[in-house]
Amino acid sequence: MNDDHIFSKSEIGKILSKASEIQKQKDLYDDKDGLSKSELIELARETGIDQLSLLEAMQTFDEPGLDDQYNWFSGASKIQHVINIDGEITNELWDSVIKEIRKETGGIGKTAKIGSSFEWEQRKKDIGYKHISLTPVNGRTNIQIVNSWTGIKFISTFFSMMIGFMLTAVALDGSSIADFALIIAPLGAIIGLIPSRIFLKSYYKRQKKQVEGIITRISRKLKSSPSITIENEDVYSNENTANKSGNRTH
Repeated sequence: MNDDHIFSKSEIGKILSKASEIQKQKDLYDDKDGLSKSELIELARETGIDQLSLLEAMQTFDEPGLDDQYNWFSGASKIQHVINIDGEITNELWDSVIKEIRKETGGIGKTAKIGSSFEWEQRKKDIGYKHISLTPVNGRTNIQIVNSWTGIKFISTFFSMMIGFMLTAVALDGSSIADFALIIAPLGAIIGLIPSRIFLKSYYKRQKKQVEGIITRISRKLKSSPSITIENEDVYSNENTANKSGNRTH
C-alpha cells in the first residue's frame, strides 16, 4: 500500500479495531501453537466461563457422549461418559451410592479409594467391564463411567459371519456356480454381519439406558443426603488401610 495513502475516518476505526483484536490474541496466545491447562483456564475466566465447566469440557470434548448415534459400520462396544452433578460424595454416602449402582446394574463389583476418588469396577471374564469413578469437587461430584463390551462384540461378529459363510457355501453346493463357492461364500459372511449389528445396536441402547440410570440414581442420592464431615477421621481409609490398592466386593 502506498505510504501516502490517506485513510478515511471509517477506515481508521476498522484498522484500529482489527489491530486491537490482533494484539489481544497475541497477548493471550503469545504466538504459540497451543495453550497449557492453566493458560486455558485463565482464558476461560477472562471470557466469563467458570472453571468447573471448563474442566468438564476438557475431559469430554473428544469422548463419545450419550447422545452419539450408534455406528452401524463399526458396531459400538464402549460407552464413556463424564458429568458433574450437584452434591458431594463422601465416605458416609459411599456405601449407599454403591447400593444404588448395584440396583441399576444388577451385579456386584470391587471398590477402592484412589486419592480423593471413589472407584467401583465390575469385570466379566472375556465379555467386558464397567468402571465408575466419583470424585468430589467443590461441593459437586465428578462422575466418570466407562462401560465396555468388546468380548460380546467379538463373539457376535465372529459367529454371525461364520454362519453367513457356511449357509452361503451350503446353498451354492451342487448349484451351477458351485465352482465359485469359495469366492462367493465370503460375501455371505459379510451379509452375516447384519444380524450381529442389529444385536449390538439393541445391546448398545440397553447399556446407554443403564448409564443414564446410574447417573440418575447417584444424583438423587447425593442431592437427598446432607453432607456430613467427621474431622480427623476417614471412614473409608480405616476400612482399607491394610491394603491401599486392595478391593472389597459389593
